[in-house]
Amino acid sequence: MNWDDLKFFLMVCRVGSIRAAAVNLKVNHATVSRRIKSFEASLGQRLFERTPQGYIKTPIGEEIYEEASHLEERLNCVERRVIGKDNTLFGEIRVTLPDIFAQKLLMPFFGEFCQLYPEIELEIFDSTKVFNLANREADIAFRLCHEPPEYLIGRKLAVIHRACYMAKKSLPKLEDENWLAQQNWIGWTDKFRRPVGKLAREYPKFRSKHKIVSAALQAQACINEMGISILPCFIADIDPELVRVPPYTSEGKYDLWVLNHPDLRNNAKIQTFVRFMTQKIQQSRALIEGETPSLP
Repeated sequence: MNWDDLKFFLMVCRVGSIRAAAVNLKVNHATVSRRIKSFEASLGQRLFERTPQGYIKTPIGEEIYEEASHLEERLNCVERRVIGKDNTLFGEIRVTLPDIFAQKLLMPFFGEFCQLYPEIELEIFDSTKVFNLANREADIAFRLCHEPPEYLIGRKLAVIHRACYMAKKSLPKLEDENWLAQQNWIGWTDKFRRPVGKLAREYPKFRSKHKIVSAALQAQACINEMGISILPCFIADIDPELVRVPPYTSEGKYDLWVLNHPDLRNNAKIQTFVRFMTQKIQQSRALIEGETPSLP
């Protein structure tokens, strides 16, 4: 049995379609289709039912999936153990994090690290998807969570604070004591139209208007006077076109963690990267935790 065939089979099982599997495996969808057909032919068994809703495992496909998943975990474990003993500062590190952190906070640190360690290459996945570090979908994850998964190790780096912001060019309008009370929140989605928590309670009469999921786009909407936005302090406090709304307070919302698999605790390049990023983020902790507010 060809292990490469099993990798294609497992991915189709997990995502439910040939095209989605191709995207995850970074190959052409025709390649995935061909490998699945070849795998089925070699076994003499039909492993999937092709339906309008996607690829559904047959009973024998379900059995093979369970066994192949166990095999995959054992092979990944062997790979992690070998990589975990690597004491060189050479090769690739795969990092996953939400794109807003890469754009507005961490990319300068990544650049500085690469200048210090030119033999190390970074592969950066700017996604909110929870990558499986046990399967080595990534080596290091920067995640927003209160409690990380038990199978990972790491440390909490900071608490992400948010505050209410308005366009700086709107400051003269605050002289009208009724102006602020007539403003609106910029909403996120139908489900999350209005913010909740300490910040929201400061302005209970604000209505919600517009829907913008991206924090970067919310900041731009706020700059262009589309409403009041609740934004991460590390984005808005350094933007010269934004200022906090009275009473200028911030609220801790998420914990920022850096995580990796225990089998990689002795990998030299990964631990060097973790120590470097930990130091840099802690130097920026006052900004992240809203201690350097942008006041009028």
